[in-house]
This record gives sequence, C-alpha cells and structure tokens, in this order.
Amino acid sequence: MTPEVPRPPRTAERLEADVVVVGGGPTGLAAAHFLAGLGVRTVVLEQRPAPSGHPRATVINSRTMELLRYLGVDAEVRRVGVPLPNTARITWCTELAGTELAALDVIESAASLMRRAAISPVLPVICSQNRVEALLVERLPANARVIRGVRAEELTRTPSGVRVTASGERPLVVEARYAVLAEGLHGPLRETVGLRRTAATPLGRLLDIHFSADLSPWTAGRESALYWVMGSLVRGVLITVDPARGEWLLEIPALTPEEEHTYFEEEVDHLKLIEAAIGTSVEGLRVHSVRNWVMGSTGLDSWRSADGRVLAAGDAAHTFPPTGGFGMNTGIQDAHNLAWKLAAVLHGGAPDTLLDSYERERRPVAEFNARHSESNALQKRALLQSDVEQAEFARNIEQHRPHFDFEGQALGFTYAPGPGEPVVQDIVTYRPTARAGHRAPHAWLDRDGDRISTTDLNRSGFSLLTGAKGAVWQDVAREAATFLGLPLTAAVIAADGPHLRDVTGAFADVYALEGPEAVLVRPDGHVLARLPGIAPRQELRQAADRTVNSGRVPAGAEESS
Repeated sequence: MTPEVPRPPRTAERLEADVVVVGGGPTGLAAAHFLAGLGVRTVVLEQRPAPSGHPRATVINSRTMELLRYLGVDAEVRRVGVPLPNTARITWCTELAGTELAALDVIESAASLMRRAAISPVLPVICSQNRVEALLVERLPANARVIRGVRAEELTRTPSGVRVTASGERPLVVEARYAVLAEGLHGPLRETVGLRRTAATPLGRLLDIHFSADLSPWTAGRESALYWVMGSLVRGVLITVDPARGEWLLEIPALTPEEEHTYFEEEVDHLKLIEAAIGTSVEGLRVHSVRNWVMGSTGLDSWRSADGRVLAAGDAAHTFPPTGGFGMNTGIQDAHNLAWKLAAVLHGGAPDTLLDSYERERRPVAEFNARHSESNALQKRALLQSDVEQAEFARNIEQHRPHFDFEGQALGFTYAPGPGEPVVQDIVTYRPTARAGHRAPHAWLDRDGDRISTTDLNRSGFSLLTGAKGAVWQDVAREAATFLGLPLTAAVIAADGPHLRDVTGAFADVYALEGPEAVLVRPDGHVLARLPGIAPRQELRQAADRTVNSGRVPAGAEESS
C-alpha cells in the first residue's frame, strides 16, 4: 500500500464506511449484503455503469443458493433462472440437430431428487451472473451503498484504516477501516498493496458467443444444462442460459493452432459457427455479444496486505477454469467467510488476528476447486479431440459424473481437515456431519406450524444447537448475549419440543448430540465446536479463546472442548 498522502481536494465527494469494497460483481455485492446484515456500514465501488449483458458464470450450486436464501433473494434467482427440468441432464451429440452420442442424468430419478432435497433447503439453479448481480443490487440493505461508474485508482493508508480515491464524473474519496478487493482478475489495486499474482500454465483459449434463437425443435424432450457438440466443424458446448427466451451461450475452445485463426480473427463469422454447432440454419438467430479469453488458474501469494487492512476475495484472489462452475460460487462463499470475521473485529469482539483465518480456511477450498476444475478442463479437452466409436462413448460417459454432479464438493468441504485429509472427501456424494469445520447440516424443523431449516438459525450471529437435555444452553446464551461481539442464540430441538420440533428425527440423526452437548455454529453456517455441556459457561469461553488466539478454527475443537 502506498504511504499516506495529503488529503485530496475539497471538491471530491467524501464518504465514510466501516468497509469499502472495490468491485461490484457477485463477490463484492455479496460481501456488502453479508456485512450490512451484521451491522457493518459498507460502500461498494464499481467501474461498470450496469451489470454486463454477457452471461459469464451460470451455475449456482446448493451451498451458494443457501447463502442467497440467507439474503432473501433465492426465490427471485430461481424465478429468473432456468427451470429445474432443463438442468437435470448433460447431453453429448454430433451437432444439436445431429446424432445423440450419450447423456448423463445429474438427477437420475425422483428418488435422487428427494435425496438432494433432504440435504439442503434449496436446490442448485442455473442463473446467469448478470441477473444475480441485478437482484443483489435491487435488494441491497440500507447500510450498504453501491456507487457505479467510478474507477478506484488509488488505495492509501490512513491512521485509522484505508482511503480509496476514485475517478468518475466527480472525484470520490472513501475512508474506511478495511478494504475488500473484489476487483476481478484484471483489477489494478492488488499489486499496489503488495498482493502479487501467481498463475498456472494456461489451458487454452476459448471463444464465447452469446446469442438468441429458438432451439426448441432440437431440445424439447431432452432438455439439458449443457449440450456438448462433437461435430466436424465445431467442437464445444452449448450452454443453457434462458431457454424460455431462447438465450444461449456457445463456448468453443481452440483445440489446434489452426483454430486460433478460425475462431479469434476479426473476419470470423460467428453466425456460421453457431449454425455449425446446431447442425442447420436457424431463423431469427441473433448474436448479442462475443468474448474470447484464456482459460487457466491464477492466485495471489497472499490474500491479505502486510498491514492487514486490505483483503482480496473472489476472482481477485483466485480464478480457475469454468469447468464445474465454481468461480462465482467460490467468490460468494469467500465473502460469507470474511464478513462475519470483519464484523467481529469491527464490533470489538475479536482481535484483528481473527482475519488471518480467512485465507487459512478459504485458500485450501479455492485450491481444491482449481485442481478439480483443471482436471475437468483437461478431460473435456481430450474428449473433444477424440474420435471414439458411439457405443464406447456411451459406455464410458459415467466417468465424467464428477464434472457435473458435485454435491459433495459444494456442501462437504471442511475448514478443519484432519492430518493428511483433503478439504473435500468425496466430490459427488455429500455425507452430512456436524463435526467442527464442516457446514452445519440441514434438517427440517417445525416451529409453531411453520417449517424451517436448521440453516435458518444462525443468520445474524452465532447459534447453539442442542437437544432436549441441553436447556442450560438457553440460559448461557441469554447471559452472554454475544459471542465474539456478535449475537448469540440457543435453540433446543427435540421431538416434542415446545418451540422447535424435530418431527422427522433428521436433526437427532445427523447431529448425534449426547446429553447436554451443543453444537456451536458460526455466522457462516460452519460448526465452530462441539461443546459437551458439562461446564457450559467455561466451554463457551474456551471456544472463544481458541478462536481469537489461534486465528483459525482448530481442527480438534470438538474433541478438546
């Protein structure tokens, strides 16, 4: 970060906030929502005057949908997204109008759908990034503000935090305690604060064509999230964006040096490429936008500046291939992890060192997602380059399931893996557990006739979840009122409880509480610790001490409580 400089001219508009977020994409907007929900005044600076019309990320996995549910926008996201029947399979064909080679059902049956519905209060959805951004801006809380059409150009130190100077129609200066850089892959500020980029070897160059056309003659009855085309002229993927409106994305990788010329030169006929992928001419075909980009993974050597006042999130901290759809999801989940820690520090409930746990927890998850996305990309590239006989192609298609069916990766990552354990145990299958570091499992409960999820119980702070023999935790929560400066509540959940009833027994099964034991859940929905309930007040103090003194959730918290 550059040294403190004289104050800017008096003509600049001046704003004060607790946190200034640079970048108004999904990560930056989600950060503003999560921070504002915890009482943190936030200003977001975004260079674009409006969300991009080009649909980049489209997959919103189950975990991210849970976070959007926290924010109250999940129903709207599903409404403007792709209907579930259009997303439950992946199809491979010579061309869209040609021969079908194979299909993979991500949701194989009604029983499969029911299993998914049992592990989360929401299902994943396909909804383009620009639509998600628009909804997040529309629903922004009162103590968060987005300013568009301004370019953040300078980030400097102040005695109490940071100052961001931005250009636009009128100069703008924002002073805040902390800055979150969600400026994307090409943002200019990271290097100025000493956050240096790293990059793996690129995996290739791709062309994206966003277009509209009525493809229902070839998609009706075999609706799919993706149609991989293996034609003689074009090999790539047709991505479902909004089939009701005929909105699609054609993504084509350059598989040979010759294709670099075919796809990326100025004279390329994008309409012909689309028709080659479809396999026939289409009336009313219209191209909206075109983008070409290099696919690969990037990162930072550190996600936090040396003085601790600036933290990076989302694509500013990491990028990886889109194969798997984890880019936007990982960024929004970064923001969720970071927000409660910033709130705890800003409210005086935790020391600044708590923020070190953000990178320690999120970097391994991002790196796992990057490795898996890279593996997917290489596998699909090899498949697109192959000339496999149709019967053999169909027989082997199941090996591609982890690319498209990844509930274990989306919901099962942990912030406290055991020695030598990966952060994700199984990519495809999610196995609920209430161990420390894991997402606190979902279970439906009855509250005065209304159905709620266990994931609804910690939206504004920490929660203690306990069984019929753990009523003492309600007294403890009332006495303490807060934990690390954030609200603390306790919920007694039992089959015949007066308020929260475990009518199906799902909560008892998955949380496996013994006697007065309680599970302490963080504001980001991950388990902080399992507390035996023998000396509850002391156990709660010890959990707080371990968290603030170590700067991270200890892997063995539940055993040592």
